[in-house]
Amino acid sequence: MRFTWPSPRLVRLAAICALGAIIAIAIPFLTTLVFGAGAIIAALAIIDWIACIGETAPRLERTMPSRFVKGRAATISYRVERSTGGDTSIEILDELPSALGGDLQVVSGLLARGQRLDILREVVPVRRGTFPLGPTLMLWQSPLGLLRMRSKTMPGQSAVVLPAASMPERRGVLDHRSLQDQLGVKPRPRKGEGREFESLREYVSGDDPRNIDWRASARNSRLQVRHYQTERRHTVLVVLDTSRLMGARVAGVTKLDHAINCAAALARASLALGDRVGLVAFDRQLRLLVRPLSGRAGAGALVEATSPLRPAPFEADYRVLVETLARNQKKRSLIVMMTDFVEGAASGELENYLAALSRRHLVMLVAMRDPILGEADQRVDAITDEGIYRRLVLQDLLTEREAVLARVRRCGAQVLDLDPAQVTAPVLNRYLAVREAALI
Repeated sequence: MRFTWPSPRLVRLAAICALGAIIAIAIPFLTTLVFGAGAIIAALAIIDWIACIGETAPRLERTMPSRFVKGRAATISYRVERSTGGDTSIEILDELPSALGGDLQVVSGLLARGQRLDILREVVPVRRGTFPLGPTLMLWQSPLGLLRMRSKTMPGQSAVVLPAASMPERRGVLDHRSLQDQLGVKPRPRKGEGREFESLREYVSGDDPRNIDWRASARNSRLQVRHYQTERRHTVLVVLDTSRLMGARVAGVTKLDHAINCAAALARASLALGDRVGLVAFDRQLRLLVRPLSGRAGAGALVEATSPLRPAPFEADYRVLVETLARNQKKRSLIVMMTDFVEGAASGELENYLAALSRRHLVMLVAMRDPILGEADQRVDAITDEGIYRRLVLQDLLTEREAVLARVRRCGAQVLDLDPAQVTAPVLNRYLAVREAALI
């Protein structure tokens, strides 16, 4: 689609003629000069327009990654070619979604006939999800520069931004000492089950000396121990609540996005250990069901499947989850459920359905705690009447929340009540503890 309109140069010339016409009212002998200049400008504009008719619009191609990763820079390339006409200046406006930084303006300078320009621009996605791409507009000038042409390309594509699903980089998050110190776990293999070698790591106090690999220790000049895992492979189902409460923002990111980041890291850890991982998303209806996968490709498939998920303006219906698992997952599995709840009828429903799930599966409830509840434990130098009432309400909410979680624990579920922004490491540690203790 092609449009033509006056260029800034033609507008300035027309403005000068208009100003001359105003002056000619007071100085009549300028009238002929002004009208002559206007006629010349109009004639030049017509000639310029006729010259443009036979020209082919410059050809524009945009190339971008099929998948973006939140927070990771990506390159968008534009290729412009001109087969007819003379030199012209090119300007590109790409209407990108706000998740990719918004509209991107590209000015390339002069483009000669038969020339090809390759232009690169870098964008950093700021939000996870699937976003429609807007049109790409290209502007160029006529031979005399009196007119500007615009072509509009509708790509009909979408940009898929995936979460930054990398494993935690800090070694202490997932090492042997972290499990013992944070969770008090002393892993034991089941009687009668074999163990298989998984990896080597540095010796830490408390390791069994019988597991020291003396050859590897000599090569590295440090004590190295063999790390074993039980031979049994498990099925892990990550459950994401996409209801209204998961749309609340913590540290500028929704609870759902924090949960998805954690789910991606958990999937990578589980698949690396040989487990099979599936995914369920629900609110008042089932939003997503990915049956358990294995292998390296499984992590990418799970992460990509989360791209269309959004918090829905509905309350969570836990019956949907229980019925879905009853139909699709009959084998005992580890159910890692990331949700939030309000005290009252909703928490009672959560307790009942988690109790039903715990009869067949090992359930890990990850409660996405609202940071505002932490204010109840903060010390302040002076407090107002309003502050007293606020703290009393928060303490009541905390007491009732802890009572709900205690009842869920009595049903046999693992429970973590966490700040959404700090959820990944504790969930991974608890998963490793559960796996090492052979609770599944």
